[in-house]
Amino acid sequence: MSMTSRERVNAALNHQPTNRVPVGEIGGGYVEEFVQAIIGDAYRTDDDGYYHNHKLLRETLRADIIGARALSPVPDQLVGTHPDWGTPVYRNFWGSEVTNPPEATQQLVKPIAETPEDLEKWEPPDWRTFSGDAIARWKQETDFFVMATTNAGFDLGYELLGFEKFMMWTVLEPIVMRGYYEKLIETNIGFARIAAAAGADGILIADDLAYNSGPFVDPNYLRQDYFPLLKKQVSAIHDLGLPVIMHSDGDLHLLMDDLLDCGIDGLQSCDPNANMDIPELKQQYGDRLTFMGNIDINLLAQGSPEEVGRVTRELIQNSRKKGGFILSASNVVTKYCKPDNVLAMYRAVTETEL
Repeated sequence: MSMTSRERVNAALNHQPTNRVPVGEIGGGYVEEFVQAIIGDAYRTDDDGYYHNHKLLRETLRADIIGARALSPVPDQLVGTHPDWGTPVYRNFWGSEVTNPPEATQQLVKPIAETPEDLEKWEPPDWRTFSGDAIARWKQETDFFVMATTNAGFDLGYELLGFEKFMMWTVLEPIVMRGYYEKLIETNIGFARIAAAAGADGILIADDLAYNSGPFVDPNYLRQDYFPLLKKQVSAIHDLGLPVIMHSDGDLHLLMDDLLDCGIDGLQSCDPNANMDIPELKQQYGDRLTFMGNIDINLLAQGSPEEVGRVTRELIQNSRKKGGFILSASNVVTKYCKPDNVLAMYRAVTETEL
């Protein structure tokens, strides 16, 4: 049975048989150090390098998914240098200022608001000025499943304000925060419209809601003030004719029924370190959700190719029945993942082809 990548992922989302388990990563998927390590001398740094490099990488790995976004018409603005790290500080289209410290993830330098009053006055960017050209190119020139990335309101909410401020205002200023969520979600619905018009095959909503031990906040708060807005976003995307895959790290067991009520079609991350085991989740929810992920990033960083291959084959054997399964790392492939281990994961997938 021959299938294109796009057909394979669509079949998995519809719980239909596939010639092998689909595999791929969300968003950009792979840090540039990994891309360069895999494609070697073919790595390009010219203006079209990103497209060339990521296309070749996925072809080399036989990955099925490409992540893309609606792009801002204005590049991030260089506004200074961080006094401690000496790294450049950029203002993004949301209005927050960020930097990338050495050997660390992106850090917020200046939030979009210092007070609740500032936040009430804050306005998001006009989504109508953004472009879907990158999404359209992937759709027109490849057979990858084009998974366009958007956010929602919770994860993005604390990224733009800082976690401490976000959590404090969640308790002290719930009305202001609900208005903030509404602005963020309406903007991301706009980004989904751009993606749909450009030909995206599905929408990823990236919205971390939990620690490895459980939700960041009281689930009842989310049920009252947040999930109704998330449900509106999912419904708007379904009206565009696209499936919705939700990404959230952490242990989501207390929120699973709520996420199902929001109408999502798939759930990505499913980190085994957060008690999110796909074979067990499929027993409970497999007729209603497609699950994506479950390969531990720490295993890819610290294990051996033999161990990675064994774990991957076991996961496929225990999860592929009745479809509804897409294999990926539990987060993006980071620079501390060993290339040989990632290759072993993908090799184990293609070995299952019928």
